[in-house]
Amino acid sequence: MLTTLRPLWGRGLAGGLLSLLAYGLVVWAQSRGDLSTIAALRETSIVFGALIGAVVFRERLGHRRITASLAVLAGIAVLQLAAG
Repeated sequence: MLTTLRPLWGRGLAGGLLSLLAYGLVVWAQSRGDLSTIAALRETSIVFGALIGAVVFRERLGHRRITASLAVLAGIAVLQLAAG
């Protein structure tokens, strides 16, 4: 197993560090700003994840992902209207 993972250790370490940095940024932002705005911004990661999967990894976008992304975007719009 180690010989299989050896070429990928750098990617795994970079992914782990970026994940830790992203979590730290969210915690920092929540301590500094309006929670509803920050929560809405955080939820856009779902939409970006679907788009990255479709464009980079050639995954099928499909009706379910499009519907889910639209639901997330509608929720973001509601949070923004409620905050403003």
